[in-house]
Order: sequence, then C-alpha cells, then structure tokens
Amino acid sequence: MISAGDFFLAGRSGGVIGAVVSWWGGFAGAAPAHIFQLAGTKSLRIGRLDAKVVHIPDGADLAFFPLLAASCPTTLGRPRLGGATLENRMEKTACRISEVSWSVLYVVLPPGDLPGPGDSGTPLVQGGRVVGMLLSLNMHTCKGIAISAEMIENEARKFSGTGELRD
Repeated sequence: MISAGDFFLAGRSGGVIGAVVSWWGGFAGAAPAHIFQLAGTKSLRIGRLDAKVVHIPDGADLAFFPLLAASCPTTLGRPRLGGATLENRMEKTACRISEVSWSVLYVVLPPGDLPGPGDSGTPLVQGGRVVGMLLSLNMHTCKGIAISAEMIENEARKFSGTGELRD
C-alpha cells in the first residue's frame, strides 16, 4: 500500500511522497517538483509501480502523480509553532516549526543527523497529521523549508475531489 513517507525514484535521483490526496475519484501522490526538474523526467517508480507526473502548479514546488495501486490517503492538518517530526519510511527526526504561513513553513532541526538530498518530500508531522512536506534544508544553519498541507490540499482540490484540512 502506497502512503506518505514512501520513497520513489525519478531518473537517477529520487525523493519521498509527502502526501497521498484525493484525485479524480482515486488518489495521487504529492512530492516536490524540483526532484523531477533536476532529474529531467516526469516518470517515477514507487516499488514496482510506474507513475508519471501529470500536474506541476505554477508558483509551487509541488508535483502530483496518479497512484494506480492500493493507497492510504494522508490525514492533513494545520501546522502550529512548536515540536514536530519529519517522518519517512527510514527514519523520524525531531524538529521544531519556527514560522508558519498559508503556503510555507520554516523548520529548525537539531545539528547532527540531518536529512539528505533524497529526503526531499519527507512529511512534516504534528499530532499524527501531516502539516507539511520538506522542500529544502540549509546544512549550515540546520533550518529547512516545507510546503504547507494547506497549499498541497488547495492545489489538489483545484483539479479534483474535495478534502478537508483538520485543525
């Protein structure tokens, strides 16, 4: 079953599915668009499943790809300042959300075991809900940028089913 936090390959690089959202009566994965732009392809592989990016919204580092396999929809939530975790299939990393806007979140990570390039897209979780998706990290300051769950939901909603962001 495909879910948020699963890794995928795109060309010679890859990333993490940040959320699984409702999409035209089924589901789509959401991941950072920069992964596909740098790889020079819109094709990806999740385990044995092949998929293709079908939408990259203007002005957002976000890409959507239909999931034609059993998928677990992501429970999205609104971020709050304070403690959170970055969670993918391989690891959980404690962090802190330091700033919040409707589209972007700023995250502070403890020095040491920081996420690497293949961790782009890792879900940012608070209270069991995905509140954002990691986009980038400054290794020198241990600060990262994440796209908010609200932005992911709004962009997905423009094209298909409705979802409900929970507090």
